[in-house]
Amino acid sequence: MKLEKHSQIVATLLILAGVNVAAAPSYAQTIYKADTGAPGGSAHSMMVTYAKMAKRSGVNIQINASKTLTVSTYQAGKGKIQFYTGVPFFYKAMKRRIGMYKKKKDAPEVAKKIRYIFSYPAGLTHFLVYDNSGIRSFNDFKGKKIFLGPPAGGATWEAKVQIKAGSGYEAGKDYQGVILNWGEGIQAMKDKKIDVLVRPIQLGSALIEQFGLTNTFRLITLPEKALKSKAIGELLNEPDYMLTEVQPNSYRGQKNTKPVTQLGYYLFVGTQSMVPEDVVYKATKSFWENLKEVQATAVFMEDLNKNTAFSAVNGPLHIGAYKYYKEAGFNIPAVAVPPEAK
Repeated sequence: MKLEKHSQIVATLLILAGVNVAAAPSYAQTIYKADTGAPGGSAHSMMVTYAKMAKRSGVNIQINASKTLTVSTYQAGKGKIQFYTGVPFFYKAMKRRIGMYKKKKDAPEVAKKIRYIFSYPAGLTHFLVYDNSGIRSFNDFKGKKIFLGPPAGGATWEAKVQIKAGSGYEAGKDYQGVILNWGEGIQAMKDKKIDVLVRPIQLGSALIEQFGLTNTFRLITLPEKALKSKAIGELLNEPDYMLTEVQPNSYRGQKNTKPVTQLGYYLFVGTQSMVPEDVVYKATKSFWENLKEVQATAVFMEDLNKNTAFSAVNGPLHIGAYKYYKEAGFNIPAVAVPPEAK
């Protein structure tokens, strides 16, 4: 009885103070779901940072790590999650129902719900072997066990494309393609159960450097054959891929004596059109207003600024993000203007 009376008094005081409990912003009480990559990678680091800044604006984002990004992007378009890390090429593949979405009949319709927040240079594909393996080029991949990536992952598809472009070899025919989640792939390489680790991740990653703490390793360069191939050429024509070089001694235990050419890539922080405008507006505004703190979080984030935010964006921004960018004076490309703003 006393508890009931106490509750009535509190409610009366709130009303007298002008607080309308029923009208409190729903986004402050809602937990939004976000999918991203494994801890230690740039995808995970950036999403954690975005969520941290979003929380300061009252937007609560719960992160689910170690997800397959192709699946996450599709799930977002279906409305099952609200935020995610994506690869710009996935959006194109979904729209055209090609590549990893070839078997998804509803992919073009799902793609209509995909929305960007910003893109960023995220890393490069590492083709890693132990120095004593005898593997020195893509031609040496014949008959080897190669970790390609997780099931249904875009990285797995990319690894197969690069290997075929550089050697002509196909998984299951010329080499054994090993499909595991990211953590299992790293462990398999540490246990020497595979011969080649293909791992897209930011330069300087501790996940790569760990192999040089107790062993020596080398990175296998993309050969000239691959660089001249139609397949790699098509990837490089996409806004989210570029060639990058890894210098000798970039990692402890790395035995390369010459620069290694690898495929670099962009990622993006994304959402979907059903997320309320004010939620994405507040989260994005908080992120950019704390940019110096963001840039100090990791080396790869230093390149993110208002001039690079849309470098790999090939689809519409969320209307909330678009609203903030317009107010903040960002130069928004035509391809990024959302249909809601037209």
